[in-house]
Amino acid sequence: MEVFVARQPIFNIEEEIVGYELLYRKDLTNVFPFIDGDQATAEVIINSFLNIGLERLTEGKKFSIHFTENLLEQKLPTYFSPDELMVKISKEVMVSNKLVTICRELKERGYLIIIDDQVLFHEHPAIEELLPQIAMIKVDFRKEYSHLLKQIEGMTAKYPIELFAEKIETAEAFSEAKNRGYVYFQGYYFSEPLIESTYDIPTIFSSHYHAIQSMSLEEIDVDELAELIEKDLSLSIKLLKLINTSSFGCDHKICSIRAAIALLGVDKIKNWVHVLSTRESSGEPSRLSDRCTQLMLTRAKLCETIARQIGTEYPSGYYMAGLISTIKELVNLSMEEILKDLPLKQDIHDALLGKENSYRMVLDLVEAVEQAKWKEINHICKRLNITERDLFRIYAESSNWTSEMIREEKKAHNGQDTIILK
Repeated sequence: MEVFVARQPIFNIEEEIVGYELLYRKDLTNVFPFIDGDQATAEVIINSFLNIGLERLTEGKKFSIHFTENLLEQKLPTYFSPDELMVKISKEVMVSNKLVTICRELKERGYLIIIDDQVLFHEHPAIEELLPQIAMIKVDFRKEYSHLLKQIEGMTAKYPIELFAEKIETAEAFSEAKNRGYVYFQGYYFSEPLIESTYDIPTIFSSHYHAIQSMSLEEIDVDELAELIEKDLSLSIKLLKLINTSSFGCDHKICSIRAAIALLGVDKIKNWVHVLSTRESSGEPSRLSDRCTQLMLTRAKLCETIARQIGTEYPSGYYMAGLISTIKELVNLSMEEILKDLPLKQDIHDALLGKENSYRMVLDLVEAVEQAKWKEINHICKRLNITERDLFRIYAESSNWTSEMIREEKKAHNGQDTIILK
C-alpha cells in the first residue's frame, strides 16, 4: 500500500531552509484529514524513519513532529536524537503541571520544544513555569490574528524564546515579521507542504507486537524475539531498514533477523515496536489477506527447510531470501528499488536479483513448486540432491506451519476477519 508524509520547510531570516516540519497525509491531497492524533504521529514517524527515509525528507536538517499529550507521557520523543528532532506540542495539549514536568525533562535532555501561540491563552498558573522550557513559539501571522501579535510578543519577551511566524503568505507579511523580531518563518509565500510517498507492507501478525512489548529487557530470549519478527514481513523489513537509518553504516550486511537484533539491540527494537503498536491500536489497521500470508510464509519456511535438508550453512538466510522475494507480490516496485534500502548479505541480494547461486537455486525450486513446473522441479531437485518425495513432504509441512500461524492470529483477535488487500 502507498503511504505519504508532507514536509514543510522552515526558513530563517535569510530565506535559507533550516529544518522541516513533518506532517501526516493520507493521500496526495494537501490537507490534514480528521484522524486520531496518536495515530497521525505514529504514521509520520514510521513513514519518515522506516519507509520513506529521513535523509530524503530532511536532507540532514532538523525536523519537527507533533506530539499529543498521550505520546508525551509515554516519552516517545526520547526514542529519537535531540540533534535531529524538535518536539512540537500539539495545540490540543492543555497546560498543566504534568506538561511542565515533561517539557523540563525534555529540555534537560537537549530537545528543542515548540508550542503554538494558542497555548499562551490557556488560563492555568503553570503557564509561567512552562514558558522557560520552550525554545520557540509559532505565531499565526494571518491578518485576522494581527490584533494578538503585540500581546503574544509581550508575554514571551522576558523568556529566551525565539519567535516563529507561520502562515506567511505574502512578501509584506514576511517583511513585517522580520521587523518585529521573528527569526523563523513558514508559509505558502515560501513553499506549501511537499508530499513524499513510498510503499508500506501491512502487518501480518499484530499480536506479535504485544508479545514483544511484554518481554522484559532483562529476561528477553533473542531466539524467541527473532522468531516473532521473522514471521511478519512488514516488521522484518522495517527492522532491516532501521539498520540503514541508524549509525551502523553500510558495511553491516545482514543474513538473518537474529543478526539484525544483535546489531540493533533489543531496547531499540522494543521502542520501535511500541511506535508500531501505537499506530495499530489508534486506528483501523491494514491487514494482508490470508492468501498473501499463506504464500509468503510458506515460501520462506520452505526455503529454510530445503536449506536444512541439503545441509547448507545459515538456513535462516534462506528463510529471509524467501520472505523478501514475496514483496513484489504486494508493491508496484522493481526488486532493484526494493533492495536499495535493505542491508542484505551480498549473495542474498544477488539471488533476489536473479543471479545464479545456491540461494537463487532454492528460490527457483520453491517458485517451481508454487507454479507446478514439474520438469523444472525434477531438474533442480537433481542439482540439489533432494528427492521430489522429500520436497513435497516439507512443502506440506511448511504450508501446515503457516496455516497454524494464521489460525493462532485469528484466535488472538477473537476470530475477527482480516481486511483483504490483495
